[in-house]
Amino acid sequence: MGRLEGKVAFVTGGARGMGRNHCLALAREGASVAIFDLGDGHRDAEPGYPLARQAELDAAVDAVRKLGHPAIGLAGDVRNQGELDEAVATTVAEFGRVDILVANAGIAMMGPAWEMSRTEWDLLIGTNLTGVWQSCKATIPQMIKQQYGRVILISSATGYKAFDQLGPYCAAKAGVIALGKVMALELAKHWITVNSICPGTVDSGASRGLAFRHQLDWDTMLETSFLPAQVVPALLTMDDISNGVVFLASDEARYLTGVALPIDAGVTTK
Repeated sequence: MGRLEGKVAFVTGGARGMGRNHCLALAREGASVAIFDLGDGHRDAEPGYPLARQAELDAAVDAVRKLGHPAIGLAGDVRNQGELDEAVATTVAEFGRVDILVANAGIAMMGPAWEMSRTEWDLLIGTNLTGVWQSCKATIPQMIKQQYGRVILISSATGYKAFDQLGPYCAAKAGVIALGKVMALELAKHWITVNSICPGTVDSGASRGLAFRHQLDWDTMLETSFLPAQVVPALLTMDDISNGVVFLASDEARYLTGVALPIDAGVTTK
């Protein structure tokens, strides 16, 4: 029996990359998974590089089911509260409950903060911070009814530490950490824990998309920017982050709340 047997997880941005990896990791531990991602709509959400399509959402659902656990795919945008609310209602109708939220959906954009357009700012903050808050708004009422929940917010090492050219991204990720700490205080009486994970550089769609958007060579970015910021000069894997997600979702972490956990190869120690 897995550590999450009988639990139901709602994962945003779960169609590919780190989100998909989280879905599979949760399923391997016994969870049923509701996967929320853009589908073929909301292309205005793309930050200069392509995001997931419906075919990838369908493939993620199939991948979870092949592990022997139930899964459903739900198309929508974390910037849209109504779509999130409807997706959570569908999840509860299908599975009876929502035990775990992984607020994973996020995008990356780079450039001097004062040169970024208002449209770019609104897209980044709307996805990376407001979208996290709205995901919590959609799921937490059900968790309060249950008097049980595990809320896991995907922040970033940049939420701890400033990085050149990433001003709005750093601001959003720092906001996620602060939001998580406040909600941990507010929800403890309902037996709901709230924690953030702060990854360092991972070979993910967002990281490679950032390189693509700015016409930068991925390997060069790693060697000149990302790896030198770490204590351990090794690229993190998606499993490194998903292992943290599973831990925080499990009873092993039942008394851990209000924590912003760096899984970052030492970025935040420098």
